[in-house]
Amino acid sequence: MIFGNIHQPQTYNYFSPFLKQAVTYFKQTNMLDIPVGRYELEKNLLYVNVMEFDTGLAEQKQAEVHKEYIDIQFLISGEERIFFGLENSKNMTSKEYDVINDYYLVSSISSESELLLLPGMFAIFLPEQPHKPGCCIDNSMPLKKAVMKMHRSLFV
Repeated sequence: MIFGNIHQPQTYNYFSPFLKQAVTYFKQTNMLDIPVGRYELEKNLLYVNVMEFDTGLAEQKQAEVHKEYIDIQFLISGEERIFFGLENSKNMTSKEYDVINDYYLVSSISSESELLLLPGMFAIFLPEQPHKPGCCIDNSMPLKKAVMKMHRSLFV
């Protein structure tokens, strides 16, 4: 997991070209005005999902894990808590791998950590790192976020 803020270049200036391009995309694009939807940047290798939803209780969510794509989660508005961890055989699979949508779910995260996202912040989750986004900090609130999906072959 990598954590940073688009307004603090020191958190991403040393990234690989594709990863830096991904973070720069969020900085150079007026994300508040982009409608909800999927936007292709590099066919099947790099795309952005823009979404709006209300945060929920962590206890009512399961963690997602990807095999092929890196998640670059960028908070546009609202506040969000994300729970995460490392790949671990103790992370019990609750939904088998969906090849088309590149995810499986785990019911718990061994050695779980958490972070709080405020607008402008991003968190990058590598393949096989479980993460549970969209959790409320104190109370449920609406948020808008973008999740850039980068195929692992670009992460060089």
